[in-house]
Amino acid sequence: MSARPTQDSLPPAAHRLSPDSTLLDALSCLLTQGLASVPVGEDGPNLKFLSADTLLEGWQAGLPGTTPISQLELGSSAPPPSTAIGTETLINGLPLLLWLKDRSGRFLIVNRSFAESCGQPSPLSVIGKTDLDVWPTTRAEAYRIEDAEVIATGRPSTRIEQIDGSDDSASWFETYTAPVRGRDGQIVGTLGFSCDISERMREHNAVLRGQRQLADVLATIGEGVWDQDLNSGQTSHNPHWCTMLGLSDTWLKHPGNAWLHLIHGDDRARVRSALQACRTGQGSYACEYRLRHAHGHYIWVRDRGDVVEYDKDNRPLRMIGSIADISAIRSTTQALLESQIRYQQVFDSVREVIFQTDARGRWQLLNPAWTEITGVPVDEAIGQSFLDYLHPDDREARREALKPLVERTRDHCSVTLRVQCRDGSLRWLDLFARAIVDPDNQLVGTSGTLNDVTTRVAAEDHLRLTASVFRHAHESIIIADPESHILEVNDSFCVLTGYTRAEVIGKHSRLLRSGLHPAEYYEEMWATLVRDGVWQGETWSRKKNGEFYAQLGNISAVRNEAGRTTHYVGLFTDITDIKENQRQLEHLAYHDALTQLPNRSLLADRMQMSLAQAERNGTLAAVAYLDLDGFKPVNDTHGHDIGDRLLVEIARRLQASTRAGDTVARMGGDEFALIYNGLEHSGECEQVFDRLLVSIAEPVTIDGHTLSVTASIGVTLCPLDGSDPDTLLRHADQAMYLAKQSGRNAFQLFDPERDRRLRAHREAQIRIEAALYDGELELHYQPKVDALTSALNGVEALIRWKHPTLGLRLPGEFLPTVSESRFEIDLGNWVLATAVAQLDAWRTTGITTRMSVNISARHLVHPDFVPHLRSVLGAHPELDPSLLQLEVLESTTLGDLTFIAKIMAACNELGVSFAIDDFGTGYGAMSSLRRLPVRSIKIDRSIVHNMLDDADDLATVQSMIGLAAAFHREIIAGGVETPRHRQALLKLGCHLVQGHGIARPMPAARMQRWMRAYAIRH
Repeated sequence: MSARPTQDSLPPAAHRLSPDSTLLDALSCLLTQGLASVPVGEDGPNLKFLSADTLLEGWQAGLPGTTPISQLELGSSAPPPSTAIGTETLINGLPLLLWLKDRSGRFLIVNRSFAESCGQPSPLSVIGKTDLDVWPTTRAEAYRIEDAEVIATGRPSTRIEQIDGSDDSASWFETYTAPVRGRDGQIVGTLGFSCDISERMREHNAVLRGQRQLADVLATIGEGVWDQDLNSGQTSHNPHWCTMLGLSDTWLKHPGNAWLHLIHGDDRARVRSALQACRTGQGSYACEYRLRHAHGHYIWVRDRGDVVEYDKDNRPLRMIGSIADISAIRSTTQALLESQIRYQQVFDSVREVIFQTDARGRWQLLNPAWTEITGVPVDEAIGQSFLDYLHPDDREARREALKPLVERTRDHCSVTLRVQCRDGSLRWLDLFARAIVDPDNQLVGTSGTLNDVTTRVAAEDHLRLTASVFRHAHESIIIADPESHILEVNDSFCVLTGYTRAEVIGKHSRLLRSGLHPAEYYEEMWATLVRDGVWQGETWSRKKNGEFYAQLGNISAVRNEAGRTTHYVGLFTDITDIKENQRQLEHLAYHDALTQLPNRSLLADRMQMSLAQAERNGTLAAVAYLDLDGFKPVNDTHGHDIGDRLLVEIARRLQASTRAGDTVARMGGDEFALIYNGLEHSGECEQVFDRLLVSIAEPVTIDGHTLSVTASIGVTLCPLDGSDPDTLLRHADQAMYLAKQSGRNAFQLFDPERDRRLRAHREAQIRIEAALYDGELELHYQPKVDALTSALNGVEALIRWKHPTLGLRLPGEFLPTVSESRFEIDLGNWVLATAVAQLDAWRTTGITTRMSVNISARHLVHPDFVPHLRSVLGAHPELDPSLLQLEVLESTTLGDLTFIAKIMAACNELGVSFAIDDFGTGYGAMSSLRRLPVRSIKIDRSIVHNMLDDADDLATVQSMIGLAAAFHREIIAGGVETPRHRQALLKLGCHLVQGHGIARPMPAARMQRWMRAYAIRH
């Protein structure tokens, strides 16, 4: 036996318990003081000892935490240390949740039960976290407030809380929170433990329910009773009737009609009618109405009565009945009705989806929020499974989440999943489901909520992305006293500043000041700290070696329970690199990366300044757009590296040509923009840009390669141009293209009148494009006949514009507008496709004839011409391609006869032939006939028209007919307008003719009728 401890060996009084102390008090004392046992009671023969073993046995036996420790088997002496259980055994052996936090709320110790209640795999996964990391926000905030109160008051607190569920299924916990004091007696944290008292609470609630049910029964049977003699009208009541109405005992008996005056005026006639019906044969009556209370207000009553005695003639003599106060019932009914309405309103308007399913997971109940989130109507979704709407990748996660419910290991679960919406989009939803079970604890369904957390998930993804970028960043921490003397620093501070811990402890924080901020900056900082308790901002500080660094700081004042500042904590992040990157990014945002010249963004600002300066000073500013001539060959021949170095050199020369206040900017590629300020007149431009052209044209030697480029420059003057910066730059760009077209290595001033004409030309082009897409363009057809046999030789497709206001317009009125434009190709493709489709349509009606279609030279040499022609013919496989002939103007084929000959040969392989139109108006007739694979030539109508009156034209016609015969080409004469022209051509040997003398061009339908009639006549 160990001896009882002496007075000197006993623990301090603070570590002593009274017999009335509870198990919770004892557990707090043992854990916070690290004791194996604790004395109980006063010194003397009655002194007892409570060991950790005994306490653990009491908890494990299921004793409530409020049980006095006097009910335990206390020892008469302290157990020897060798037999005492360890703290870890006590912590993890307790059948309750246990935790220890520091003053900041971080968990320092938790037992396994607590970790499991948080959903964590082990106590280590909770250590270092706070309530916000493991509990929902509302609960975590409540716990934080409770901890703060315990720390502030130094007194423990006990609470009983319902975690979740209804009264029958809820988990009830009794939680005890106590302050933890250090060796110096200061509170350093809190200790808490919580035990499950659900069974005790359910028993307690059952007792309360029984009491309430008994009270309800007593209240229900407490009705007023009445007895009425129908002959005398005398009525008797029991005392409860008087009590119910607040009436005196004089109302225990009264004349029959006296109580009618107590009935509300609106109900009186209805009551009389019910009583009369009872007396005249029904035998019983029931009615609800209002009676006036003695205090003046009305109460609702339910009155029931029966005739219990009749005379020999079966006339009623006596009635007995009861009357009950139903005011509360009516109020409750109304309240329930209103509650149902409110519930339905909440159900219909809540943003969360509320659902209920059967055991197979099929929807049985859904609120309109489902439609708002997914776009799927509720009626359509009812009977479907949630799996039907889940993203395929999340279906397994949903099964795993619900598995504990199906296996009945848990009553609820939650998981975040993606749902596929009606419009094809995905939304992230938080699924919370609770099991619905039958009396045998078998799962019969689930209920729960779906909460749209798409925004939160996106924010979390964004936070994770941001964290991944800065995850290697380290904050330096400084703790200082109220006078700003440094008390402590961390290693990151030492690494950042170069100071050791010993070098800064006790020193004033001004040691780190860089001198870059004025004294007022620090005065404002401390004023903010004193006023708000926190300061945030950026500062420049100085390292030990004198180097400056930028940091983002957050300084917070730490106050004691009395509200007095005890010290300051500063967290600082080194943002020197960020500042430098920011400076570089700002430079990159406004400067070209290759030449370091201003870019478009900075140029826009400079142009605004130049415009304002010119207006203010009455001077001119020249805005120039410069494009290098011959730069592409340099890139193609020597590579982009040489090209980039050449651009850098050109940029240097451009900068050298400007003065302070002028601007040189790179627009991209080999294009630059310049602003020259302070010009007195437009004549100065010639001197400025002539020098600039000479400077650019000087050869450049790079890696042994001598390179030469020139420049084309467009210039506009402001405020003479009177335009905004974007327009000025566009005008200069237009002038630059004119300089390039005029031969390059030159500058060109912008001409507003020329620009107006160009805009008008473009508007005309746009109108013709609209005419095509609006169906205003159509093809007319003009026949070709053999004058010798009168047989139809073919037709020529000719475009016409049915203008809605100007009427029918001929090609010469609008085709020149689109010449050499992008739309010229689109229009040519439409003509070709339309003509071939018409040719095939005639074939299906039994009319087979040749058709010629005019093709511009630009269309012919387009890279897609042959593939497009092949596609058009392929769309009409029954059509003979030899019926199609393409006419090309002779004057346009002289550019590159070899190239055009290859294109014509490719078309010939498809079965399509060619004709040279306007033959005789060009200068290469002989060369064209000799080198081009054409089938026919067409004498221009202007020559045929004058051949009867002009000997030269007649000789020209004779020579062309001879050339056609010599080169074995078919010859056609256009512009035949009279029989004389027809006869003259026959004599010369040309029998294929076309012109108004035969027939004018006509729409397809008329052309078809004409061909049928012509065939009949001939």
